[in-house]
Amino acid sequence: MAVHELTNSECWDLLDRVSLGRLLYTSAGLPVAQPVPFIVRNKVIMVSLDQSTATRLLPAGFEFVAFQADDFVDGAQTGCSVTVYGRGQVVSHQRRSIAEAAGLPSHDGKAVYACVAPTQLCGSQLDLRT
Repeated sequence: MAVHELTNSECWDLLDRVSLGRLLYTSAGLPVAQPVPFIVRNKVIMVSLDQSTATRLLPAGFEFVAFQADDFVDGAQTGCSVTVYGRGQVVSHQRRSIAEAAGLPSHDGKAVYACVAPTQLCGSQLDLRT
């Protein structure tokens, strides 16, 4: 098994080609990993939250979060994972239209769109063949 650290460029390439990730935050002192659909625009990650998730997440303190996405290659025994740390916030009206136009789920018009502006980015590739 070999582990290779990804460059920033490789991390962004992975984030550009996958559409499901995990928003990581704490709630009541416990870690939570919430699966979310996402897009990347101008190196900012935008996610779509349903009302229930947004109600739990936003009061819990959304200021600093982590986001993680993975990409696995079936049959090749390789996979990559990227973790992003950054500031989270509910998106502005202008960015909301970008999220909707990009096809993020609208949750019947009740979606809460949030973004993560990265302060740190890291990733690795795991190769099980070696």
